[in-house]
Amino acid sequence: MSIDTISALLSAVGTVAAVVVALFLPGWQRAKLRPIVTLEFDRTSEDIAVHESPPWGSVWIRLRATNRPGRETARKVRVIVSKVEPEEGSVLPENTLALRELSWSEVRTGELDLPAGMQRRIDVAHVEKKRAAKRNLVTPWPDLGMGLAGWPQRYDGRDYLGEGAFRIKLTVAGENLDASEWEIRISFKKVGLSNKSSLARIRDAIEVSDPVLVSRETSLRRRRWLADG
Repeated sequence: MSIDTISALLSAVGTVAAVVVALFLPGWQRAKLRPIVTLEFDRTSEDIAVHESPPWGSVWIRLRATNRPGRETARKVRVIVSKVEPEEGSVLPENTLALRELSWSEVRTGELDLPAGMQRRIDVAHVEKKRAAKRNLVTPWPDLGMGLAGWPQRYDGRDYLGEGAFRIKLTVAGENLDASEWEIRISFKKVGLSNKSSLARIRDAIEVSDPVLVSRETSLRRRRWLADG
């Protein structure tokens, strides 16, 4: 093989390599910066918070959503209850409505932007003393019980779980991030408790598991699904 032939082959290989880099490097760089949002829970923190706001008193169960450091800002992040399953002989009230967005803590919204390395709490459920109908739009709860923290906050009675153990599936989604599905287990046993019990005692009757990542819908998997479909 002559030197000219070898030189031509090397030039061709270099051209192909340059084309491959030009085609795939931008996508790889974007993937490196794509937001990744994770969920956490810590019982020793304000992830489980007591709020005394007459005429209602409640204990709020919250998760912390974090956008991984070094990533782009996660835009319009939402956490949606995709499924609620009763466990250990518990019963899900017929009127309870899942498949609703949850409310971000303290900001009264269903979606927000999450900068890299930033952490915000989102309300998942709350245990309230008997809810009184102070307004026409408020449906009273039948008794001390637990409910989902849906957004918008309708107080229509369809958030009520009551007591027992429930497995809750959550979908984390946003404008520029791959959706992920998480699972937590929440239980509230009100044996020995009543509407006259202190919020501290009610708090002690709540159990929450750590969020577990069930699946993550990556861009590659989504492209393959679209191609196969």
